[in-house]
Amino acid sequence: MQKNETYSVTAEGYTSEGEAVVKIDSVVIFVPGMIIGEEAEIAITAMKKNYGYGRVVKVTKPSPHRVEPKCSVARLCGGCTLQYMDDEAQEFFKEDKLRNCFRKNAGMEIDNLPIIRVNPVWNYRNKVQIPVQFKKGEVQMGFYRNHSNDVVPYDTCMVQTELSNQLTVFFRESLKKYHCADNFRHILIKHAHNTGEVMVVMIVRQYPFDQCDALNEDLQDKFPQIKSLEAIINRREDNVILDGKEVLIYGRPYIEEELLGCRFRISARSFYQINPYATKELYSTALDYAELTNSDILIDLYCGTGTMGILGAKRAKKVYGIEIVADAIKDAKINAEANDVHNIQFVNADAGKGAQMIIASKIKADAMIVDPPRKGCSKDTLDAIIKISPKRLVYVSCDPATLARDVKILMDNGYTPKKIQPVDMFPHTIHVETVVLMSRVEGK
Repeated sequence: MQKNETYSVTAEGYTSEGEAVVKIDSVVIFVPGMIIGEEAEIAITAMKKNYGYGRVVKVTKPSPHRVEPKCSVARLCGGCTLQYMDDEAQEFFKEDKLRNCFRKNAGMEIDNLPIIRVNPVWNYRNKVQIPVQFKKGEVQMGFYRNHSNDVVPYDTCMVQTELSNQLTVFFRESLKKYHCADNFRHILIKHAHNTGEVMVVMIVRQYPFDQCDALNEDLQDKFPQIKSLEAIINRREDNVILDGKEVLIYGRPYIEEELLGCRFRISARSFYQINPYATKELYSTALDYAELTNSDILIDLYCGTGTMGILGAKRAKKVYGIEIVADAIKDAKINAEANDVHNIQFVNADAGKGAQMIIASKIKADAMIVDPPRKGCSKDTLDAIIKISPKRLVYVSCDPATLARDVKILMDNGYTPKKIQPVDMFPHTIHVETVVLMSRVEGK
């Protein structure tokens, strides 16, 4: 097989990145944009030793699950790459991805619950971080093309809020108007759906800059919903964005959002779940799995701004929240006070060290919730979890591959999975969130 040669193929499966798996004379070819069962004419784009890559030239027998993408740049942008699938096909892909990751990384077959998918599946995001580039006299704002640093401009992103899209257009026009685009690296927008509050953070090479006062005044006049306007001065030349001096320009250094009867503070650097609608289901599931009573001790590892721990504290006797980001811990303490929760204690440490502190304090945990970043738990953290030995362990994961790896390690050390619940936190993307309930096997 050579580059640009064409073949007629049928999609047989998916990779974890959403590419269709097809075979030509027993050679596996990965092709984006096809649905299982579809027939298409493809062209070879690259060949490796034992496999290759292709692109769709023409779908000759489309799947009944194929739909027209709503976004005008869906085929160029590296974001919502499953827009050509209907809801049923997206759900199948994500459940199949979860099962395949456990099969590959844990050597086990799982019987997961059906994925939870929550409306709305459009305009659901509460945060957007938009790269800014200035090329040939034009301001380009959008998202990166897959596997590149090229920005794909857009006017309307279908998973952002209407207000976030309006702010994007405003900045693109204003940066050109005030001739300051070359000073900008990113625009960060956080839009709390339930309270309506908005935070805008300008990630810039220097602040103040020429015409910044005029730009800020225009911004405040046009968008009174903005409760926090900040700048982060970042002169780094790598991909680390939220690093540098934080300057409060207007309002307060945070916004507030409501979730499951509590109110939470969100600052520029603190983590908060992206989809407020699916988050309700995710957190409710995790807390139900923890089966907390008013005599229980709960450990909340990777607690962020304290959302899960504070909600859990209303059911438990005592909660210990552990988080490495100092700003998040500051917000967590304020959030607990604002919600009249006093049976929670926060520790500013990485998960492994924080768990070791729990061990040293001889605290007996009845339940533990872990919600690590995409890379999963470190070995030190897993070792500490095993030593703490909570009766009920609830693992919340945004990456099925690292989840399966960690579950296997926990199974080898006295735990067994009882429930595996996927949640579609990011409709139209390849990502899937999962909640796993694990119970300690007595005598191990």
